[in-house]
Amino acid sequence: MAAGAASALLAYLLTRFPAAAELYANSIGPLVVGGLSRLSGVVPFAIAEWVVVAFVLRQLIGAGRGLAQVARGRRAPGNALAAGALRLGSDLGIVLTLFYFLWGFHYARAPLEQRLGWTDGPGPTVAELSTLTEEMIEAGNDAYLELHGVVDLGVPTSMPEDPSSLERSIDEAWRRVPAGLGMPEIADRKYGRAKRPLTSRALCYLGIEGYFSPFTGEANLNSLTPAVSLPHSIAHEKAHQRGFAPEDEANFMGYLVAAAADDPLARYAAFVFAQRQLLGALHDLDADRYARLVDGRLPGVRRDIEDEREFWVSFYGPGTRAARRANDLYLKSNRVEGGIRSYGMSLRLLLQYSRERGGTLTDER
Repeated sequence: MAAGAASALLAYLLTRFPAAAELYANSIGPLVVGGLSRLSGVVPFAIAEWVVVAFVLRQLIGAGRGLAQVARGRRAPGNALAAGALRLGSDLGIVLTLFYFLWGFHYARAPLEQRLGWTDGPGPTVAELSTLTEEMIEAGNDAYLELHGVVDLGVPTSMPEDPSSLERSIDEAWRRVPAGLGMPEIADRKYGRAKRPLTSRALCYLGIEGYFSPFTGEANLNSLTPAVSLPHSIAHEKAHQRGFAPEDEANFMGYLVAAAADDPLARYAAFVFAQRQLLGALHDLDADRYARLVDGRLPGVRRDIEDEREFWVSFYGPGTRAARRANDLYLKSNRVEGGIRSYGMSLRLLLQYSRERGGTLTDER
């Protein structure tokens, strides 16, 4: 427990010394996570979910033994309760220590825009949002046509039976994109494959498209997630592997990587993601312009987006709300501004990126 508390304190102190946090992020962090990822990547199943099962079983077995001893009169109830609390506390201390030293210190880094030397600009205008949204809608339409050859396939877009080619395309883009942002050191880092947990249906009820496990170095994807967003989720979780801890940074890097991939499905998912970010802001400023731009989507694109909306609505319930509250608490405890709202704050990075490049979000692959 003391080690866990000390690790959390060290993580806080690192926020006061960004240079030390960068030293960790560019030396120890990649070495540890990369090694774990490649090691866990040897097996095809997600090790992370079994780690969770083992942790829960340890607590349940310990509690069961304590109750049995109390029932036999071999132990006082207060003693058994105290022992159980101590076991849980010590285990959580170990988990917290491993979390920070394996990966969690990445939360102490300076924001990505500071590391890239970008300066804050004025808030977005209707004209700026409209131009970028139109660009993303056109790019999304083009990618859809490249995928299917028609304006509406008649059924929602699906993932390929073998997603390995898609993932290789995303990994290849990860070797190219960071160098263009002045981060060439990321290009040479190697990581294991993305995993599809057996608990994907349970993740649906929690509203989770994917998660990164710092204990195994795995990027885990909900295999049931609709294809219109899953490739971006792959790139997003791989961003966490590479040390982009805040959700807005992982969303932004996930967009850049998926948009630069050779696979048209990856690009399609990236452009639809960016559309949603931009349209959300535009709706608040000019609802009429928002409606006109949405009408510019191909029928097949509209079908995919509506299908995904219905997919997540069908699973929404108490589990989703509880998972969101837990994720919000987790992010805020790691000083992520806005908690779960940080997922949508990648719009700021998209706008800064486009301004650095003369007002565009697309690039030559």
